[in-house]
Amino acid sequence: MAEPGSIPILLPVFVVTELLCACNTVQLWSLKKAGVAGTRSWLLANIAMLGYLPALGLRTVLPLVFSVVVSNGLGLLAASLFYIGCARFLGRPTHVRPLALMVVVGVAGLLGFTLLLDSIRVRVVIASGGICIVFAATAWLLFRHRLPTHRAAVYWLGSACSLLTFLLHLGRLVYYGSGYGSLDDLFATTPVNVFSMSMTAALVPGLSMLAVAMVQEQLLSDATWRAEHDGMTGLNTRQCFEARSMQQMQQAWEQAFPLCLLLMDMDHFKQINDRHGHQAGDQVLLAFSALLQEGLRPGDVAGRMGGEEFALLLPHTTLEQAQALADALRLRAAAIPASSLGGSIPYSVSMGLAAWQPGISFPELYRHADLALYAAKQAGRNTIVLHR
Repeated sequence: MAEPGSIPILLPVFVVTELLCACNTVQLWSLKKAGVAGTRSWLLANIAMLGYLPALGLRTVLPLVFSVVVSNGLGLLAASLFYIGCARFLGRPTHVRPLALMVVVGVAGLLGFTLLLDSIRVRVVIASGGICIVFAATAWLLFRHRLPTHRAAVYWLGSACSLLTFLLHLGRLVYYGSGYGSLDDLFATTPVNVFSMSMTAALVPGLSMLAVAMVQEQLLSDATWRAEHDGMTGLNTRQCFEARSMQQMQQAWEQAFPLCLLLMDMDHFKQINDRHGHQAGDQVLLAFSALLQEGLRPGDVAGRMGGEEFALLLPHTTLEQAQALADALRLRAAAIPASSLGGSIPYSVSMGLAAWQPGISFPELYRHADLALYAAKQAGRNTIVLHR
C-alpha cells in the first residue's frame, strides 16, 4: 500500500487534467449535435475519465473498492470508448462486444483480487494489460485508416500519443507485474512514478483534444464540400466551377495546351416538370449529372450552373476532340431515359462548345459557349453548335 502523502504531490497534475477533461467534455457535448460519427463515444469516454481521475488521485483516502476497482474500471471503460469513437469516426469495425467483455472481466478481476485475494501485482497486470491492448489497437487504427480528405498531422499525433500510452502501461506492467519493481513503490513519488503518472495525466486530455480536432476537421471538410458542390447533383457549384476554370486557364496560358468549354441545357425541361412533376424533373437532372461524372477525365471540371444548365471544362482538348466527347455524351443521354416512380422519362440535351484562345478571359469564353448553346436551341435542340 502507498504511504500517506505519497500521492498528494501529484494532485495538482490531476486537478489540471480534470479541468482539461471537463473542458473537452463541454466541447464534445456541443459538437455532438452535429452528428459526426464517434462524437458520442468520445463524450462518454471523457465523462468516464472525469470519474477515473479523482478516484485515482485520492487513492490514499478512498476505500480500495473505489480507489482500485472503480478507478481502474472507469479507466478501462474510457479507453474502450475512445477506441470505439475512433472506429466509428473512421468507419471501421468497433468491436464493442469484445471490448465490453474485456471491461467486465477486468472489473471482476480487480474486484476479486481486491476483496477476496488482495494481490496488487495481479491488479497491475489486469489494469495496465487492458489499457495496453486498447491503445495498441487505437494507435494502429489511427495510423492505418486516416480519412484521405483530412490532414495527416492530427492522425499521426493521435497514433503517437496512443502508442506512448501503450508503452507507458506496458512498462508499468512489465516492471511491477513481473516482479522487477517493488510493489511498495507502486504509488510512491519516485522519479519514475512521477514521470509515468504525469505523462499519463497529460496524454488523457491530449487524446481528447485530438478527438475534438478530428470532429472539427470533419465539420470543416463537410462545410467546404457543401460550399463547393451542388447539393442535389454533387457537381461543382457555379462559383467553384468558375474558380477552378480560371485556374485551368492560367495553366493553359503558362503551358500552352488547348482548352474547351462545353455548356449544356436540358431540352424542354419545364415541360418535363409540368407533365411528370418536379420530383421526376429532379431525377432527370440526377441521371444526366451521373452520366456527366462517369465520363470525366483527370483534370476535367464539371459544374451545375443553375437550374437545368450544366458546364464542362475540357483541358488538353482540341475543339475537334471536345466535339467528339460532347456528341458521345449527348447520344448517351438521349439513349438512356431517367427513371422515376412514374416510369422512364426520355430527355435530350442541347450543347454549345467554345475553344479558349490565349488572352480570352473566362467571362468571354463563357459568353462564346453560351452563344453557341443559344444557337443549338434555335437549331432545333438535341444538337451541338461550335463557336467559331
